[in-house]
Amino acid sequence: MTTTDATTAAERYEIGDRDADGRYPVAVDGKPTGHIYRWHGGWYAVVPGQPEETRRDDKHAAAAHLVDLVDSGSVDPSAAPAGPPAAEAGIVPWLSPKLKPTRRNIISAAIALGRLAELAWTPRDGDGKVTGYPGADNPWTLTCELSGTVVVRWWSHLRGRNNDNTPRPEYRHEGCIPFEEQAGKVAAFVGEPVTACPCQQLTHPTTADAADDLLKQAERARRTDDTEALRQLLTQLLGPCPASSARGQAMKELKERGQRSKS
Repeated sequence: MTTTDATTAAERYEIGDRDADGRYPVAVDGKPTGHIYRWHGGWYAVVPGQPEETRRDDKHAAAAHLVDLVDSGSVDPSAAPAGPPAAEAGIVPWLSPKLKPTRRNIISAAIALGRLAELAWTPRDGDGKVTGYPGADNPWTLTCELSGTVVVRWWSHLRGRNNDNTPRPEYRHEGCIPFEEQAGKVAAFVGEPVTACPCQQLTHPTTADAADDLLKQAERARRTDDTEALRQLLTQLLGPCPASSARGQAMKELKERGQRSKS
């Protein structure tokens, strides 16, 4: 609960610009104090060195909570400046550690990764690190394969709306190659679609039935806390593959099957 008067708190905190990870630095009384970020409709306040993250309804309420923490003595803004958060480690890099490896999240991630491959985007940041699928309405750091530029996008925008499959914005990003050249460059970069997994060490599913079988195995591994088995299964379901587009289409079919069975 925020105890500081909202008007008074607003005079004491300053919200900075969003960084590449989607977090906004907050200074209280002119001193770096913590971060706030949006996740699935809520806003969270984060203090360096403290694992607890507090949910609020909007960014100003989240920033005001940091004022409360300063006033309560829970955080000392005169200490070391609040730097960027430490990277979180998930079971595999292709799914955000904030998302549980449930059937629904795995299917959504596989569909998104398959479509990124078709659009010549790669889920990597400026350091070349893989950025896991974060959900449809959360910022996702991606690299444009046409220009090498790292930008933040939302999957809900890239997948299009009303089933038109047109990514937004249609112009990829500021500083990309000329708009009229983009479609041709994407087609040349992506090449002919690969319909079967050619990988030798680990087979990735490209049919709905094969994907369904692996998803069931993954769910069993998750429920029994068999992390090693789950890691291998998630690598098959989400890991890089020349046929990732076909895998995404198989996942789409599974998703549609599920929707039909509920109707």
